[in-house]
Amino acid sequence: MRRHTRRPRIETIALLVILGLLAGGDVAAHSKDREAKLSLKAGGLDGPILSNGDTTLTNASISQGTLKIEAARATVTRKDSEVTRVVLEGSPASLQQENDDGVLMRAQAHRIDYDTGKETVLLTGEVFISQGRDEFRGERVNYDTRNGRITGTGGEGGRIELIINPKPRKTAD
Repeated sequence: MRRHTRRPRIETIALLVILGLLAGGDVAAHSKDREAKLSLKAGGLDGPILSNGDTTLTNASISQGTLKIEAARATVTRKDSEVTRVVLEGSPASLQQENDDGVLMRAQAHRIDYDTGKETVLLTGEVFISQGRDEFRGERVNYDTRNGRITGTGGEGGRIELIINPKPRKTAD
């Protein structure tokens, strides 16, 4: 298991931006996304909407501005009128969002678990994250948002893969 104390160039943590939108947190996101309407479509809904407890959406599509989330199952846990956890599950669950520079971040995993109390995002099961030209693959990625620490593993005997492509050369006119 390899620990990284610096944030990698590929912004794995852009996931916090996305999940932060759902959780109502003050994390940096595409500046216009917070102003956009939140659209939620689901095949089913079970649980309280605005009160404490678990609310589960099945066959969920969530969008707000450039944010797009698809999950077979999305569970939002509220306690004391605050979102404490968001779990996205699917084969895979996926999300994407553009930053203010128009660079697209995409992430896929069988399970994406954002715990607001622990301030962690855990992605498990065939994890794939891309931002711009860069990519990350692994079986398990844990991001501690308090200290910026990322821990990744490749699964049984596997390895993680991080691809950081060079910037294209500027051509002279």
